Amino acid sequence: MDTKIKLVTGSIVLILILSIGLSLNQGQPDVRPSWVHQVEWSDKPDDAAKIEELLWAEIIPYRTEYEIVNISAKREKEDMRLRIIARTKDSDSPDIYDFVYDEKRLLLTGYLLEAVSPVYRNEAIGIALGNQEVAASVANAGAPTVRRILPGTSEKFYAPKMLLSVTWRGTSALIDPDERKVVDVWKESVN
Repeated sequence: MDTKIKLVTGSIVLILILSIGLSLNQGQPDVRPSWVHQVEWSDKPDDAAKIEELLWAEIIPYRTEYEIVNISAKREKEDMRLRIIARTKDSDSPDIYDFVYDEKRLLLTGYLLEAVSPVYRNEAIGIALGNQEVAASVANAGAPTVRRILPGTSEKFYAPKMLLSVTWRGTSALIDPDERKVVDVWKESVN
């Protein structure tokens, strides 16, 4: 009987220890989303965790995952400039974001988003070439670049949603990948 009491008491103590350990671990959640595999900082500030939490609400890969996200921080007076270079395994080109952080919020100041997998890149080029105006003007223009346009920028031209820009020398087509259509075309004026 005495052995059973010791066994039950030991089990209860073990369960309590495990419960406390788990609750302490849950007190510091990892804010990194599942689509970010590795983060590397250059000049990591003290409030890096807070900055990362804000970043994950602002950046997102296009139909893939970021294998590595490099974040460089540079303090300028009261603000901090952040450059994020995010790489995917299915694209040779990275996504680049520039932000200013003022200890409370992030302000996106620029971006160049070229981390588009070959499948979606080729699909966007095909949609662009399906437009007669585009096809006629890029016959010998070489290989295009394909970039993402964020909703805040695309709403100025079409709608507040993620779009793709397919650009050859002298011609650019704005693609709605969900609707699979060209929504606007720009051509360089020849004087």
